[in-house]
Amino acid sequence: MPTLHELQSDFRRFLTGEASEQLLRLVDGAGSRPESRLSIYRNNMLATLTAALKATFPVVCRLVDERFFDYAADAFIRHNLPANPCLAEYGGDFPEFLAGFPPAGGLAYLPDVARLEWAINRVLRAPHPAVSIPLTWLLGQADPAQTRLCMVAASVYIASPYAIDTLWRRNQPGVAAMEFVLEQAGVYLEIHGAGGLRITHLPAPVWTFRARIADGATLGTAAAEALAIAPDFDLALALARLFEANLVSGFR
Repeated sequence: MPTLHELQSDFRRFLTGEASEQLLRLVDGAGSRPESRLSIYRNNMLATLTAALKATFPVVCRLVDERFFDYAADAFIRHNLPANPCLAEYGGDFPEFLAGFPPAGGLAYLPDVARLEWAINRVLRAPHPAVSIPLTWLLGQADPAQTRLCMVAASVYIASPYAIDTLWRRNQPGVAAMEFVLEQAGVYLEIHGAGGLRITHLPAPVWTFRARIADGATLGTAAAEALAIAPDFDLALALARLFEANLVSGFR
């Protein structure tokens, strides 16, 4: 008799498409094949998780149509089961999956659109500190260049060679479909969710400065990378605006 852990492992593998003879022998088919009876659970799981992905990536779904999205979702789900019970948190790996999904190979912009939708999902659910951190806090640091700032969770930074924010806006519910030529515009986006969704275009050096801080770089490293892009980058102004925008939640 298999242990509970072995049964759970066999059932998990069945959900992703692998039928264990050990598991099937224990199922009373009640007149039907055991695999057919168990398939009810697999089909329900696939339908539920596909619906969750469509809710998080509606623009991706609209761009490729539902049949293609269902096909891609099925392939993704079978190798990426949820790690926690909150379906709103499911799908973080879907953009990277699309980047390596051969049938979507001709849609180079699609993974970045998915990254934008995942970022929107993140920032709209993220908490935002009620009290902002003033710039004067930085003055108390022994070496400000070695300081690492904590950015608020309700902000995400995405760069793309495509105008993915325009593509996202033109594919919202209620917006009539129209012919659109997606140019390689090179966008640097700040997605912010506190007080309502805001998608802001930033100059490349400012985006680099903020994105590197969000990634955990020191202020010195973030400033150096911004200056490498634009030697006239105004660090003092960039710092002031960073704090004025209430994007800093503390210091590491």
